[in-house]
Amino acid sequence: MSSNESNATQEISKCLGCKAHGNLGRRYECIVCGESVTYCGDCYDGGKNVPNDMHKYYHPMKAIYNQDFFELYFLGEEMVNGEAPQSYKCAFCDELGFTAEELQLHVLEKHSGHSDAPQLLDILEQMKEQQKATEIRCQEKSRGGLSYEVILAEPAPNVAVPKRPVTPGKNVSAEEIEQKLKAAEERRISLEARKMAEISIKLAKVEEATRKKDEITNEFITQTKEQLESKMENHVEKREAIISDMKEKLKIHAQEIEKTRETLEQQKANEQKAIEEKLKTAQALRDENIKKMLNRLKEHNTIKIAEIKTQNNQLENQKLEEKARIIENKLYTAEQNREKELLKKIEKAQQLERRAEVVRQNKAQTQDMDGQ
Repeated sequence: MSSNESNATQEISKCLGCKAHGNLGRRYECIVCGESVTYCGDCYDGGKNVPNDMHKYYHPMKAIYNQDFFELYFLGEEMVNGEAPQSYKCAFCDELGFTAEELQLHVLEKHSGHSDAPQLLDILEQMKEQQKATEIRCQEKSRGGLSYEVILAEPAPNVAVPKRPVTPGKNVSAEEIEQKLKAAEERRISLEARKMAEISIKLAKVEEATRKKDEITNEFITQTKEQLESKMENHVEKREAIISDMKEKLKIHAQEIEKTRETLEQQKANEQKAIEEKLKTAQALRDENIKKMLNRLKEHNTIKIAEIKTQNNQLENQKLEEKARIIENKLYTAEQNREKELLKKIEKAQQLERRAEVVRQNKAQTQDMDGQ
């Protein structure tokens, strides 16, 4: 069976304990019942492996991993005969961590008197024979991939596991019992030594994987730190460039504001000077007109009064009053117009002064910001 075929079987797996379907990542299949009894890792860990008429409680469950879960659980450990290392649980005492051979010895030594022990031993014996009849050749073709050539024995028919016949009892001597106990003790010691050797190998692999992981983590931290430091340096340089650019722009803006303020002050001074000159000219013209009118009135009074003093005294007085009233009205109107014009000029000058004051305040705020 190739690796592609094994992946295909993983993708169509369906868990009996939940609705999970497809690539379960880590799943458990019954050695006897096959794919018909499949549980995902979570359901199996949660104790949902429920026996029925076909699937017995003592049937061994085989763990199957995809590549990601295999690397996660075994930290790069090599496969055994093209499969992940298997660890079985004793169905009678719930003790964990047995291989198929170790579980067979454990049942023989501690649970040989159990009613279901013969059936479990027959299953383990068939697993042992099937493992011997299967030859798996593994060759690494490329980095990260394996190619398998599997030669299988003749398939056994899917029949019920035969029960071991009950052997009749016989008399066993004390020496034979002592020899069996001694052999069992030797097997137990050798089994424990093998377990300790396997545990030490696994611990060494775990330490090596941890060391590699620490090296990768330290290298990642160093690279990340260097990248962050370079980013911070670039950020500081960009920030200083932006601040200097803003300062230059604010300086140019302040210079433009100063020029505008000076221009406004010059315009204000020129307009105020023009208004004063106009007011002086208007005052001079008004005084001159009044003098002329007074001189004319005096001449008129001296010449005409002498000629028609007796005849038109009353009429002349009325005319003089009328003229004086008209002149006063004109003078009053001229004075009102002059005052209105003056008020307009003053209001315009005040507006210019307020605008210049706003410009000065903006300039002061800009200088405060530059100082900060």
